[in-house]
Amino acid sequence: MLKNLLPIALAAGLLFFGWQAYDEAKPETRDKRVYSELKPYIPYKIEKRVGGLSISSTLNDDIEKPPATQVYHRLDELEKLWGKRYLKLEKNQLFVLDDNNKTIKTILLQNEKELSYVKSFFGL
Repeated sequence: MLKNLLPIALAAGLLFFGWQAYDEAKPETRDKRVYSELKPYIPYKIEKRVGGLSISSTLNDDIEKPPATQVYHRLDELEKLWGKRYLKLEKNQLFVLDDNNKTIKTILLQNEKELSYVKSFFGL
């Protein structure tokens, strides 16, 4: 009886820990419309390499190689830091700024969901 339950318990345990690892590695949810408009201005990109994934920056040509389970979390951190420096929120308008604090893009936030996403994700 115990010999029959051991493989089932082992499979259930592996499934549980696999799901938990998958869930921890997922990035934060983003508002599709706002993020797609911001994406051309965000200087961080994920690159696939032989050794795994890396994050490259067009600001200073840095390449970060975080552990595979932390790649998307690190990308979120970098994007949040970028947002605090280069984004400005006024009422329902999101301004993308350059290095000289000049507006290069204005995004009109259409609803409360988009506004709360910008406030919570970028901390504005």
